[in-house]
Amino acid sequence: MFQLGTAEASAIIHAPIDRVDVSEWMFTITSEEYAACSREHQSAAQGRLPSGTRFSVNVERADSMLIVQHYIETVSERHRVVGFSPNSVFWMNDIDYAFAQVTWEVAVEKLDDEKCMLTCSAFSESDNEAFVTTLHNALKEAGTEKSPLQL
Repeated sequence: MFQLGTAEASAIIHAPIDRVDVSEWMFTITSEEYAACSREHQSAAQGRLPSGTRFSVNVERADSMLIVQHYIETVSERHRVVGFSPNSVFWMNDIDYAFAQVTWEVAVEKLDDEKCMLTCSAFSESDNEAFVTTLHNALKEAGTEKSPLQL
């Protein structure tokens, strides 16, 4: 596998940690709430696989691409949740696309009795070396700063 990129963001939540359940949040967030988290977020939907395992389908933009992720619940704790998308689709344009794997982790840590730190991180990789090379070269040429798809 070849690494596409990583991204991480943190924010303070002004609530006691015992009132935060990131696992529940990841698998119940509405499309409107998801879109409000980032200007790049487009839409989200959740459901359950026949086994009962929860999943989340998210659509977002990264640089000039549209990405559709299919996260399956792999770790589900009140203060830490991990979703794995084995078949995310990266649309480079209206015709060309490539598949990648994305791991999304959300965790909270107590700062004090009234607030906690939320950290959201994502890691993406692909076995399509040509796609990874083309993408990284295009980002370098464009001078894109702080792209989640840059190493």
